[in-house]
Amino acid sequence: MRRLYSIPSGLILGILLALLFPQGAPTVAWIGQIFLSLLKLLILPLILVSIYASLAGGRDLRHIGGRALLYYLITSGIAATLGTGIGLTFSQNVPVGLLDLESVAPDGAAFSLERLIANLIPTNLFASLAEGNILHIVVVAVLAALASRRLQADQRDTLLGGARALDALLMQLLAGILTLAPIGIAALVYTSLAAMDWAEILRLHAFVWAVALAAGLHALVVLPLLYHLLTGRAPWRLALACREPLLTALSTASSSATYPVSKRALERFGVPERITSLTLPLGATLNMDGSALYQSILLIFMSQLAGVDLTLWQALFIVLLTMASSAGTAGIPGGGIAMMAFMLDLLGLPQTYLALYLVVDRFFDYPITAINVWGDLVVAAGLSKDSPGQASGSS
Repeated sequence: MRRLYSIPSGLILGILLALLFPQGAPTVAWIGQIFLSLLKLLILPLILVSIYASLAGGRDLRHIGGRALLYYLITSGIAATLGTGIGLTFSQNVPVGLLDLESVAPDGAAFSLERLIANLIPTNLFASLAEGNILHIVVVAVLAALASRRLQADQRDTLLGGARALDALLMQLLAGILTLAPIGIAALVYTSLAAMDWAEILRLHAFVWAVALAAGLHALVVLPLLYHLLTGRAPWRLALACREPLLTALSTASSSATYPVSKRALERFGVPERITSLTLPLGATLNMDGSALYQSILLIFMSQLAGVDLTLWQALFIVLLTMASSAGTAGIPGGGIAMMAFMLDLLGLPQTYLALYLVVDRFFDYPITAINVWGDLVVAAGLSKDSPGQASGSS
């Protein structure tokens, strides 16, 4: 019975319902929203206490954090380069003006130094919590942990013990929420697939194939190869152990909501909490492999539709641009529209092409988010020297 009541079965049920009874999706949408809201409820407090506990109690976290950032940079660079190369190849025969695009107002102001500082440095902890700003919470947790090292030993131990106890409480809450995961994921998948405009997506079949090829190569070749090089272990064992977070990401299109599920899966796999508590929150905000390859292909197709012939230097610029912008993409469904508007400005393309982004993003947001999460999982597991290399009893 437990095998039937699982996240994969929920995913399959959602797909079948969308194919057979698409008209019934609105009646169950609330179930998926409840599940997603419960997951999001845990994200910020869990990130705050887990990063604090790891940094305040660990001694080699600087080394771990530095290596994690290096691997994030490498994988994002490969993803953006791969996406740019495949995008240039597949976009050659796309006719100019294929789609009749309507004007779309960009969401958010243009890039500025003041906006960059506001995005990086929090001014109000409670406002950051209310807004769900993960990057602000990471900064606060790091500053608090560094400051705690200057406290007296008994005060530091009290704070550390409290943070660890709260972390254990939140993980216990997560275990209870995940008992609802198959039902919640079935409802989310059912609602999402039933509402998609497949005719509009298939009009750009070359774009669909380009993203599918780039995503497949990165997820099935690049990231598994990196994990094998770092650990010498079989990547399929990690994928099997982390099927819950991967399917949750595929169903919710939210890397942020998937964070607590990823943390639990990796720790069950044997990755120490001191690694998961630091690398996963950083990955949720900075490591967006899927977004990098997807946005690079999208920008190239937008340029082709606009009749702009890209030079080699412009293609290299797109690689750098997507690496930087994907790291600033919000870890929520549709979180990349503000960054896409900014990149269109830099490339000199009209904002009307945001309409194309909105058409295809509804479909691709789900698998691309799963690749983002897969990259986080690979780096976190690759940094662990103690991972046993096999999953244990998760559904």
